[in-house]
Amino acid sequence: RRLNFSIAYKGFRSLGKYAFDQSESGNFRTTANYVTKNGRYSIRAHIAAQDIDTEENGGLSNREQFEADEEGDFRDRSRIDVKFTDANNRVLGKRYFFDHKYKLLRSRRDSTKTEATSLSLGHAFNYETKIYEYTQTAENVFFGNAFLGEIDDKARLKTMFNEFNVEFYNHVLGKLQGNISLYNYNYFFNSILTTETQRIDNKLQGEEIAIGARYEKQIGDFLIEGDMKYTLVGDLTANILDASASYQFNENNTVRASIHSSSRLPDFNFLLYQSEYENYNWQNNATFENQRASSLQFDLNSRFWGNLTAKYTTVDNYTYFGFDTNIPTEEGEVLGNIRPFQEGNSINYIKVKYNKEFKVGGFALNNTVMYQNVSQTNQVLNVPQLVTRNTLYFSSDVFKKAMYIQTGVTFKYFTTYTMDGYNPLLGEFYIQNDEELGGYPLLDFFINARVKQTRIYLKAEHFNSSFDGSYDFYAAPDYPYRDFVIRFGLVWNFFS
Repeated sequence: RRLNFSIAYKGFRSLGKYAFDQSESGNFRTTANYVTKNGRYSIRAHIAAQDIDTEENGGLSNREQFEADEEGDFRDRSRIDVKFTDANNRVLGKRYFFDHKYKLLRSRRDSTKTEATSLSLGHAFNYETKIYEYTQTAENVFFGNAFLGEIDDKARLKTMFNEFNVEFYNHVLGKLQGNISLYNYNYFFNSILTTETQRIDNKLQGEEIAIGARYEKQIGDFLIEGDMKYTLVGDLTANILDASASYQFNENNTVRASIHSSSRLPDFNFLLYQSEYENYNWQNNATFENQRASSLQFDLNSRFWGNLTAKYTTVDNYTYFGFDTNIPTEEGEVLGNIRPFQEGNSINYIKVKYNKEFKVGGFALNNTVMYQNVSQTNQVLNVPQLVTRNTLYFSSDVFKKAMYIQTGVTFKYFTTYTMDGYNPLLGEFYIQNDEELGGYPLLDFFINARVKQTRIYLKAEHFNSSFDGSYDFYAAPDYPYRDFVIRFGLVWNFFS
């Protein structure tokens, strides 16, 4: 009971409905944890690895084949023309993690096993490697001109994190932790790039030293939590602050208020990137400023009234990918001028989300509605204003309670908006403000059943895709959302 371990592997391979649309993934993980008999020392560890390989077809090259297929010639989606038949991207990742703690001092309450006071030393370690690779057998005018005919872009990242902490706990004063951490990073490419107009380094390398503190205290029905980190040495992160206070009126009603503040540089691929495609080379670590975010959030969780979340966020120096109009493009260079940008004006974002389930006998109606609003000088953050998900279902024991069954219909909808486009070379989304998409309903029918340790499910997904003969549903510009499909699954647990 003091030593536990696990090992798991998950893999899938999906051919897809469209040409050159195959994706496959393998995920491995193993975990272990141990606690000594006296409870003074404990350790947790895990190793995780993943390999994701995706064929990139670039989306539809002729939308009329998808949208205006009156004769049904292209209901077999593999016949629709796509932009690429020779592009792939791949993500490889490995992570090694452990944290352990030793309690120097410990006292218990009288006649109980609950700790009254403790003082412990802790250490956390994390080492992670990532590789992102984009390959294409020949250059394509879609991304502009290339240095070489064959494309093989590869970005690598190695990080190591160490944190040492001291934690004091007292049942009256609460739990207080002080920590110091060291973060080493090395984000790199194979070579330095020198052109007539620029010189781009092959790596961003450095280390950060930060101090931090965490606090947690339960005062009656109040729970106070706080977490802060301040960087003493380093350029990536300046500070992070999270704090919250919650109050539980009773077992059915809880309210919570929280704040967040952070200041940090954008992700590595905004700061430095190299590619065989000429316009996909940049270095911004000396020019981009810290992206600052501040938010205030309120949560109400009630069995009777439902769950309500309201959040207000302000972002400065918002960083995004978009079209650079200063880079001239020729015919066919659809994404030949995608670059990273920072918005100089503040962005104010409001999100209100409400969830409530109504039950009458074996019937239930589960509703989730989310409202979003963005106030911005330039349109660089695009979100749908209204998103809703509603599920009407019936649950009951059948066959003399030998089986538990649940069946119903799920309705999903979001309002039209200028949906972000997808860039297969970067594996990132970019801002586009020319075309509004969305505004289509999605209907799913499902049946779930459980017999002892066995679970069975059947799902008819997007069964309304051909109801009105209008094929205008997209997940991103030129990337259709999936058609009607039936999914079936079986889960058999060997242990009860």
